[in-house]
Amino acid sequence: MALALARENMVEININPGGVANWVDLACGFENVNFNMSEVLNQGYYLCDGGFGHTDVTAMQLVLPLSGKRIKGDPAQDYIFSNSIKFGFGATRMTTARLTYSDGTIIEWSCTLANIKDASGDAGAAENVSVELHFNGAPTIISGGLLGEITVVSLAGTTGGDTKLYVNPALTDGHSYKYKVVTALTALPSYDDVLTTGWTSWNGTADVTAATGTYIMVAEVLTTDSKIKKLGTQIVTAKA
Repeated sequence: MALALARENMVEININPGGVANWVDLACGFENVNFNMSEVLNQGYYLCDGGFGHTDVTAMQLVLPLSGKRIKGDPAQDYIFSNSIKFGFGATRMTTARLTYSDGTIIEWSCTLANIKDASGDAGAAENVSVELHFNGAPTIISGGLLGEITVVSLAGTTGGDTKLYVNPALTDGHSYKYKVVTALTALPSYDDVLTTGWTSWNGTADVTAATGTYIMVAEVLTTDSKIKKLGTQIVTAKA
């Protein structure tokens, strides 16, 4: 047996809602977090229970309060305490959060940033801040894992209309590359999606035909079943 540590649970938020997700850790400057399920209880005393009570949980909403000190330059705090979010209404306050528990369980949830407070504290002390994440609807439990990241560089290729790609890190044994060229990054694959239709195999060295200004997605997949494990994206630069 071992003592579970609160700091081993990770909270991330997407600071680019509506676009390609940009996940950042919600930890710097925050000193504590409280997982509050805000359960709705139906309590009754039924004739069949001989005078003893009975409770049912009929609804719930996870509310995640965080409090701590203002750290300027931290992307999560700069996003939450920006004027556009702090003074915004409706969809402006909504994004997605990702909770990774110490046992490896990963949950993604739509959330609303509520009760934002900053610019408070004593004259000789650090600025106090707090925010609550109010989670909306049911969560998505991710059982397989999260996509690994690939860094993709696109340079002008040898022939007109082609691009030369460089990727990092090196290909994992038993994996291979596939790519797809799109005009906008509106939908990205998820971990273990099978990449077949619309995806092209790539040997990791050959130039790729793609127009300058389009987007290229480079995926690392299991060779045996084409299930994606890593992904990288880049704006294409092709030879004129």
